Amino acid sequence: MVNRELEEPRPAVSQRALILLLLYFLNTLLVLDKIILSVLLEPIKAEFSLNDSQLGLLTGAAYALCLGVASIPFGIAVDRTNRRNLASACLAVWSGMTALCAMAPNYLVFLLARLGVGLGEAGGGPTSLSIISDLYEHKRRATAMAIFSLGSPTAALINLTLNTQIAHYFGWRGALIAAAVPGLLLALSIRLFTSEPERLNTRTQSAAEEAPPLKETLAFILSQRSLVWLLSGAAISYIVLAGVSSWNFSYIVRNFDVSLHEIGPYLGVAISAAGLIGTYLTGRVADYLGQKNEAWRCWVMALTTIGAISFGTVVFTTSSLTAAVLCTAGLATCATLWTAPGFALSQSLVRARMRGVTGSIIFLIANLIGYGLGPLLVGAFSDLYYATQGEDGLQFAILAVLSLDIIAVFCFLRAAGPLTEDLKKAQKI
Repeated sequence: MVNRELEEPRPAVSQRALILLLLYFLNTLLVLDKIILSVLLEPIKAEFSLNDSQLGLLTGAAYALCLGVASIPFGIAVDRTNRRNLASACLAVWSGMTALCAMAPNYLVFLLARLGVGLGEAGGGPTSLSIISDLYEHKRRATAMAIFSLGSPTAALINLTLNTQIAHYFGWRGALIAAAVPGLLLALSIRLFTSEPERLNTRTQSAAEEAPPLKETLAFILSQRSLVWLLSGAAISYIVLAGVSSWNFSYIVRNFDVSLHEIGPYLGVAISAAGLIGTYLTGRVADYLGQKNEAWRCWVMALTTIGAISFGTVVFTTSSLTAAVLCTAGLATCATLWTAPGFALSQSLVRARMRGVTGSIIFLIANLIGYGLGPLLVGAFSDLYYATQGEDGLQFAILAVLSLDIIAVFCFLRAAGPLTEDLKKAQKI
């Protein structure tokens, strides 16, 4: 067990709640602007006469590469600059670029603006994780991260319900403008109504030291065995999440002969309701059980990943549309439930001025490895299995990638072993 932390001088409860609420909104818009093209691809394709490879650059490889590569420089900046200002600036940049996408006269301008969206979003995630870590102590951090993570199911709900309707009545450009304007207003609100929290050493209550060189930070991260196992599990989980989620709807449409317009709202409500409840409860449970035994934080991550495997197996083997829709909600929820305790632990396992780089590594893993490899693996396996399985090749491909989560479970369980020792090492000044 880790000794209880001293109560640290942190912002007033009302100020903390306001900052966390605004960061939840920031994360909602971060995820929304990332996934919004998933419901706009067909009209964009028609207007610019694009092929699927060109669409793939907009939603996948080029965007993910830009976001992933930019994450590390932003992580270094997070540990050295005013994070409130950085979060506001990044949000303004990616929202402005989303608006530019809406006004793009041709494919090249759209692609460049989309890269700009990725560039801005690269700073939003690491900055938010670092700020939250200084607002909430270790024993409450997973709950705070869970509230921040609620942005993902909220974005899914908005995208599958509101955005599809806006696009139907006002076109794809109108949907992008509707997504951009709230971001610009939120960026201004963060700048005007919040303050930069002080970076505090966990035990001494003193201001944190200057940020160490990147080489020293990376060496410390690699020395933390729990963190290395956690990041390894995160990499596998993101591959599965990105791969399966990218093809999940296509599988349902093909297998059950329905249109996304018909089932989109049902999927949006089911996924979002399960995600909102599950994400928050996972953070609370991880904090509650973690105070009894720190290993529970890792065990919760492993258990929820097992849940993803179970729900996913039903989705891609059942002959019932109802079961597929309901279990898709369970799969989408469980596949992301590890993030709240995982984000919290990643910040607790390093020192105050290393949190930005650590957060940036997570977002690099999510985008370069997860979204870079996940959809590609499913597509490659689908083509491979097509020779022997025919139209069922996609089913076998998705199940093959889903099975990789077994490795993630193993990694999360291994992270529990040295966790207490590594937490003490991170808190020692």
